[in-house]
Amino acid sequence: MVMNKLVLTGLTHPGAFELEPGFNTLGRNPTNDFRVHDVTVSSFHCEIVVSEDSVLVRDLGSTNGTYIDGQPVQEAQLTSGQILRLGSAELRLESTPATEPAHIAIPELKFERPPSSETLADGSLSCLNNREVRAIVRCVKCQKVFCEDCVHVLRLAGGKTRTFCPSCSGPCEPLPGASLPTAPLKPKKQSLFGRLTQTIRIRLK
Repeated sequence: MVMNKLVLTGLTHPGAFELEPGFNTLGRNPTNDFRVHDVTVSSFHCEIVVSEDSVLVRDLGSTNGTYIDGQPVQEAQLTSGQILRLGSAELRLESTPATEPAHIAIPELKFERPPSSETLADGSLSCLNNREVRAIVRCVKCQKVFCEDCVHVLRLAGGKTRTFCPSCSGPCEPLPGASLPTAPLKPKKQSLFGRLTQTIRIRLK
């Protein structure tokens, strides 16, 4: 994409007009897209049509005429470096490539493989956390395997147990040839009477 700009030369108040794609009107009247303050310029002097590949100048019936490089024109192409003259006002067209959008560099993301089990000498799978220990259960949810020391065992009423994965808390099932770990029995809490009896016995000795 090209940026087109008209640069005023030869006047006491030089300036520049950045042309927009489509129609641009020039003249002394303040309602123009670009106002040129000079008595030799008509109120609505000319229009400039900017497209992707050209800049077209069209005279709007001005009093003192529209010129490109000294030649009077009614409608003509204006190219970069040429001088457009409206009355006594001279403007030079400057065409420059528009600034390209900044390129955003996205860093390469490196993904590390999650740890996996290994095959032990006897052909069994190792625990995901303890590579030298045989795994006895596999998580039904995440399919990871663990040894007895890693899993969470919950003892239910009636002596039944449930085994849960330490990674995702999913239920575990025994691997072929292995059985689910059992939860250690919790020591039975001593009654208040028993504790008092034990305390009295200790004091009586």
